Amino acid sequence: MADTPPFRVILRMEILPGVQEEFEKVWWEVASVIARQPANRGQTLVRSVDEERVYFVITDWLDESSFRAFETSEAHVEHRRRLKPYRSGGGMTLTQTVYDLPPTPAVPPVPGVPARRTAPPGDPVAFIGLGNMGAGMAHRLIDAGRSLTVFNRTVAKTRPLADAGATVAASAGDAAAGHSVVVLSLSDEPAVEDVLFGQIVPRLAPGAVVVDTSTVSPAYAKQAAARLSAAGLRRVEACVVGNPFQAREGKLRVYTSGEQGDIDAVRPLLDTIGSEVVHLGEPGTAATIKLIFNLLLGAQVASLAESVAYGVEAGLDRDGLLGAVAGSGFSSVVMRFRAELMRKAAYEPAFFRSTLMEKDLRLAIEDAALAGVALPVLDTVRERFAAANAAGDGDKDASVLIEHTAARKGTTGGRP
Repeated sequence: MADTPPFRVILRMEILPGVQEEFEKVWWEVASVIARQPANRGQTLVRSVDEERVYFVITDWLDESSFRAFETSEAHVEHRRRLKPYRSGGGMTLTQTVYDLPPTPAVPPVPGVPARRTAPPGDPVAFIGLGNMGAGMAHRLIDAGRSLTVFNRTVAKTRPLADAGATVAASAGDAAAGHSVVVLSLSDEPAVEDVLFGQIVPRLAPGAVVVDTSTVSPAYAKQAAARLSAAGLRRVEACVVGNPFQAREGKLRVYTSGEQGDIDAVRPLLDTIGSEVVHLGEPGTAATIKLIFNLLLGAQVASLAESVAYGVEAGLDRDGLLGAVAGSGFSSVVMRFRAELMRKAAYEPAFFRSTLMEKDLRLAIEDAALAGVALPVLDTVRERFAAANAAGDGDKDASVLIEHTAARKGTTGGRP
C-alpha cells in the first residue's frame, strides 16, 4: 500500500521592511524545534520573486489531527510570538496532498531495453562516520547524485542512507577499498587513529584523497597529513561549522587546510556540503579556527546557563528570562537556539554532545598553552562541562549545562 499523502499547510507571511535577514534566522531556529515533532514531515521556507517581503512556509504533517494538536500547543504559541515582530500580514491555507509525482524520463522507456543511467556527478565516495553531522553530509551528497558507500560502527545509523540508495559496507576498510575519495566524520583523535590509520590506509590506492571533517588538535592534524603523505595519500582538512540541519541542506561553512591542488580535486564535493568554502593554508590551520569557534560556543552556553541560574535565584521566571535573553540585543543565533533547548529541556537527541564540547575545549586550551597563551576563563568552562559529563549527561546536548549549573545551589533552575 502506498504511503498516505501528507497533510500540507501553506502559510503566506508578509514581512516588515528591513528585517528579512533576521526573520530568516529566527524562522530557521523555530523550524529546527518544530522538526523534532514526531508527526512533522518537513518544512520549507521560500521567498517570492514577484512580491517583495513575501514568504511562503510549506509544512507537511502526518495528518490533520496531528497538525491541529500542535497548532494549539503552548510550544506553537511561543513560536508565533517569536515570529510576530517581523510580520505585517499573511494567511494560512490547509491542504491535503492528492498526488505527488516524481520527475519522469524525457523519453519513455522501451519495454525489454534497460534504461540508460546518467553518471553521478563526481567520483564515487566512501563516507565513514554517521553521527549527527556525518549523516547530514552523507545525505546531502546522495541528494546531489553522488554514489556513496558508507560505514558506521552503530549499524542502525546506516539504514536511512541505505534506504536513500547508499551501499553499506561491513567495515571501514571495506567501505574505503577501491575509492579515490574517502570522507571521515569521526568523534575524536583515537577514533581517527583506529579507523583511518588502522583500517583505511592499508586499503587505499596511492593518490587517494582523505577528506577529514573530524575535529582534532592542530598538532594531530599536521601529523596526520605528514603520515598520509608518506603513505602516498593526500589529506584535505575540512573543518565544518554549522548544525545537522545545515549539513543536510548543504549550508555548512567549510574551512580547509592542505595542498591547494588536493583541495581543488575535491572542490565539487566541498561545494556540495557547504555554502561557503574558505581555504586557510597549511595543515592545522583549519583545526585551529574550528576550535576557536567551539571555544566561543562553549563560553556562550556556560554564560547563559549561569546568568539564568542567577536570575532564577533572584526571583525571575526561568522561561521568561530565557525568552528575554534570546530576544535581546545581547543574544546571537547560537544563544537563541540554545535558549530554546534549555527552555524546553530538549537535550536529546543532541545537536552537539556535551562530551564533544568538553573535548574540543580541552584540545583548544592545550594547543593555546603550546602557543604560550593561557585561557583560564575557558578552562573553567571546560571544567563545568566535564562535571556534567561525569554526572551522566555527556551524551545530551551541551545546553544541558544549565541543569547542572542550577544544581550547584540545590535548585531546579526554576523548572516546575
